[in-house]
Amino acid sequence: MTNAPEISLPPARNRRQSVVLTTLLALTAMSTSLADDVPITNLRSFIPVTVSPEARVIYEKLLPVAAAHRAEAKIPHTQAEFDALHDNDIARTEAGTLAALKSLNIAVRETQLGGVNVVESTPPQYRDDHTILLHVHGGGFVLGSAKSSLNGDALMALATGKRILSIDYTVAPRGNWRIVTDQVVAVYKAVLAQGYSPKSIGMFGDSAGGTIVPASVLKLRDQGQPMPGALVLLSPCVDLNLNGDTETTLRDADPALDFALNKAFLAAYAAPEDMTNPYASPIYGDFKKGYPPVLIQAGTKELVLSDAVRLYQALKTAGGEAELDVYEGMAHVFQAYMTGTPEQKAAYAETKRWWSTHLVPAAR
Repeated sequence: MTNAPEISLPPARNRRQSVVLTTLLALTAMSTSLADDVPITNLRSFIPVTVSPEARVIYEKLLPVAAAHRAEAKIPHTQAEFDALHDNDIARTEAGTLAALKSLNIAVRETQLGGVNVVESTPPQYRDDHTILLHVHGGGFVLGSAKSSLNGDALMALATGKRILSIDYTVAPRGNWRIVTDQVVAVYKAVLAQGYSPKSIGMFGDSAGGTIVPASVLKLRDQGQPMPGALVLLSPCVDLNLNGDTETTLRDADPALDFALNKAFLAAYAAPEDMTNPYASPIYGDFKKGYPPVLIQAGTKELVLSDAVRLYQALKTAGGEAELDVYEGMAHVFQAYMTGTPEQKAAYAETKRWWSTHLVPAAR
């Protein structure tokens, strides 16, 4: 079993913007949940002593950046404000991400499947094992794109050797849970139409993508479609109401999420009366009707750690196959930016094991 790829953070003021840093900032929506009155000199108190030395170094570099961006963040209210936030995020991240993938010899190709734009990532020296992974990116439902989020695809492709298709869904508020899950289902059906068997298809999502993936699988199951072979969910938020215990107890612990900002993002994705619909908040789904095996990864500093626990318990109670893989001292979607750390390596080793165990290669 190979280790996860190592992509080093560049020194300060490097000419090439770090793909790891830009991905972190996209995921955090240019914010952090650190209190307004916490001076940067005290940020180290937020770093658990139990994390690896490598993770501590990265926390020390990224926490001040997150704090600075939090001070600049404003909650959007109008469509124009959401559009501006999204466009600024794309302008800041997309080009740097694509350049980084080129330097890693990741082949990138844009195409359409089921009428939806997708971006294909192929690792160097790729050998087709007749399996494929579909990725749904994070960004709080309102930020990011398939191209700006390709760092996650690259990490997964390099760790597993698999080809990745990233779905460029319509972000909120132009897109909502109905539109987005329909787009994911359309891409999945198109992949089936290419000759892939359901058991050879894996689906993974991080943050908001970790919500959209299980919700979309519930929808395709209810439509009578064959379900994929396995899912991997990184820091999922499966209850848009944010009702879980850690949404209170860890509200100020997760440096990657701001509670108020994310409440606004969730409201752009689903109206209050829709937040218990299983296709918006998959925790309210009926998993007894059948569901694929699910690996859920989270960290102990996660604002949405309760969501990971609740989903795991719901799947197990329904008789399904699920694993909950929790990492000490790690914040939201740590896999994207804890580059080269033992925590990241262990997480990607687990995803590789999960795909190897559950995806069944089938020649097309």
